[in-house]
Amino acid sequence: MLAELVVVGGTLLLLGSLVLLREVQDLRRRVRRADWLLTRADVAISEAGRASIAVGGLQLIDHLLGTVTGNGEPDPDAAR
Repeated sequence: MLAELVVVGGTLLLLGSLVLLREVQDLRRRVRRADWLLTRADVAISEAGRASIAVGGLQLIDHLLGTVTGNGEPDPDAAR
């Protein structure tokens, strides 16, 4: 009687540990995927920030050069 109880208990513990192992593996997979997505988002944000600074700087230079050279008049050499 005790031996059968030990076998049943061991079997239940083994099945429970297999279910737990499967859940842990799924969670690890989801965490790796989330980490990858966050890394990609961080890279995209950094690139967007650099592009914004570059575009803003170019617009500032264009504005300053236009103000200094043309005093508000359109550039005659500019493409129409």
